[in-house]
Amino acid sequence: MMFGDLLEIMIRDPATIHRALELVIVARHLERAADHITSIGERVIYMVTSELRELNL
Repeated sequence: MMFGDLLEIMIRDPATIHRALELVIVARHLERAADHITSIGERVIYMVTSELRELNL
């Protein structure tokens, strides 16, 4: 959703392309960080309960 919004802004105002692309990169990094945090949570649950649970629904 965010990428589509940024793409629309870039099309309307090409002067925003550089800044919008930086936001896309930041969003990608935040998504990767969230994936890593989810993996850590799953491992902690396994260590405490010996139960395999998938937190990424």
